[in-house]
Amino acid sequence: MRLSTFGNTQQVNTQSVNKQQGFTLIELVVVIVILGILAVTAAPKFIDLTSDAKGSVVQAVKASINSAADMAHAKALVAGKVKVAGTTQTVTIAGTAILLNYGWPVNADMVKLLELDNEITKAVGTTGDKIATFTHADAVVDANCQALYNSTSVTDAETRPSISADVTDC
Repeated sequence: MRLSTFGNTQQVNTQSVNKQQGFTLIELVVVIVILGILAVTAAPKFIDLTSDAKGSVVQAVKASINSAADMAHAKALVAGKVKVAGTTQTVTIAGTAILLNYGWPVNADMVKLLELDNEITKAVGTTGDKIATFTHADAVVDANCQALYNSTSVTDAETRPSISADVTDC
């Protein structure tokens, strides 16, 4: 094939133009190694999401306990029922009588205040100070995946009940 450029003649060799088709073996190996490194570093983040989800549910239950206790205490404040220890005073919430200790719901009645999904097991201890426990039903270790409410720690009208959560083994 001959090309003419301003009177000059140039020869173009069509056989010297090479077209690359595909990737070299080294390029493919490098890409596979990079993908392997990404998979090894990212996989652990996604493998254990269930325990994080269970822990989040328990934390949400702790917040619900806190809100329910505050609402019951507010109702007790309005009714003037915050000065007496023990369980001689009550307030009625949603048609249910809730026993109070210095205006805070007692442990056994905190269980009555919360409507929870089947994921959470509600219980009140039978020994010691009978703390109200809210345990995730699918916990690895029940004692380490629960929210706790303890109104026995209330010793006067200025003290708040103990509300905590343990999510170490959800």
